[in-house]
Amino acid sequence: MTDSPPDPQTGGLPEHAPGLAPGQASPSNPPTRRGGIVLAALIVGIGAFVIGWIPILGLVLGVAGIILGILAMRRPDGKSFGLAGLVGSSLAVLANVLVTIVIVVALVNSGIGTAVLTDAQPVITPCFSFNGPGDYLNNQSAEKTDGCITTLELWGERDADGVIHKTGVGSVLGSVLVEPVAVASTDEWAPGGSLDDMVDFLNQSYFPQAGEVTSLKEAVTLDGVDANLTRMISTAENTRTKAFLTVFAPDTYQSAGEPVRFFVISFVIPEDNGEEIIAAAIDSWRWK
Repeated sequence: MTDSPPDPQTGGLPEHAPGLAPGQASPSNPPTRRGGIVLAALIVGIGAFVIGWIPILGLVLGVAGIILGILAMRRPDGKSFGLAGLVGSSLAVLANVLVTIVIVVALVNSGIGTAVLTDAQPVITPCFSFNGPGDYLNNQSAEKTDGCITTLELWGERDADGVIHKTGVGSVLGSVLVEPVAVASTDEWAPGGSLDDMVDFLNQSYFPQAGEVTSLKEAVTLDGVDANLTRMISTAENTRTKAFLTVFAPDTYQSAGEPVRFFVISFVIPEDNGEEIIAAAIDSWRWK
């Protein structure tokens, strides 16, 4: 019996390899499948790229995407998907860091952000109200209060180790003062009537007497009204924080029979809670 000649298209091999069903791929050419890590790297990378600007959440997702992208690129079938996930996640982390920096800078420039004094006392006048430190004495006359003047003072003694004892008598160690300025004076000092002009005037005539200015113009708001925060190094040795808030009120008030609109709020704080006291005053300030 004569064997049939080999098929030139199959090289003599039978139509189907032994042990394989028709249509089944041979072991030397398996079907392409993306592993779970490869797909996860791509999906997380896309998600991180979309929400990467959201603080914390975008950062966490971006870091996870970077790790998955690196793992995926180590697989033979995961280089393209892994690279795409790695790039998207890296951009998400970068965007998240930039957004966080912008938020932090904005909070610093706006006067520290929200703060609540653990021990606060409400200060109420016909012009404004705010929360001051509770351990500062407010023993000014009703006449001064009616004139929108505020005098909060920390009375006590400092021992040989520098520890402050708040006895309510002795020396004035700190203060939070609010002083209105007559319209006639502000018109003379700053004819343009702008807050910047007033701050520049005070920087020439008043601030140098109180100490060394470290930050002249920090934009803040008092109950929606533009204000300015000036920080200083005090000439007093034991002062930890010294600063001035300056603002033109939204309305004209009366103080000692004169119209006033401009207010100077000074902070002289001997303890480490100066920033908290300033922030609480800014956040709680309300115009009448």
